[in-house]
Amino acid sequence: MATELVIVRLNAVLFLAYGLGFVFLPEAMSRLVTGSAPTAVSALIDMRATYGGLSVAVGGLLFLLASNRGVVRQGLAGVVLLMAGMAGGRLYGIVVDGAPNTVMYWYLAFEVAMALIALWALMRARSSG
Repeated sequence: MATELVIVRLNAVLFLAYGLGFVFLPEAMSRLVTGSAPTAVSALIDMRATYGGLSVAVGGLLFLLASNRGVVRQGLAGVVLLMAGMAGGRLYGIVVDGAPNTVMYWYLAFEVAMALIALWALMRARSSG
């Protein structure tokens, strides 16, 4: 159970930190990730909400799932779905849009690795009872 908790909590921390970064510093975070920042006020507001607020909420949800041993498996399933979804969307963007920066490849590698690690832990947890 310790491995499962670590995986869910690690992802919770990452989503929370990423989200807070985008809530409070959307321009800086955007430049760090993409090399540019939106200039329209509405774009910054949406970035704060979508990248920021949504990521904070996901981190909070993962913390809740990790706080109750009875639902840690659902937390792992959530990590698998979140990371696989992000990796799928990112891979599609790389193929369709082309010319990604290095950060996009690092994110893709992390998302695929985390999805596989969480899937392994989920399968292990299910087989052990």
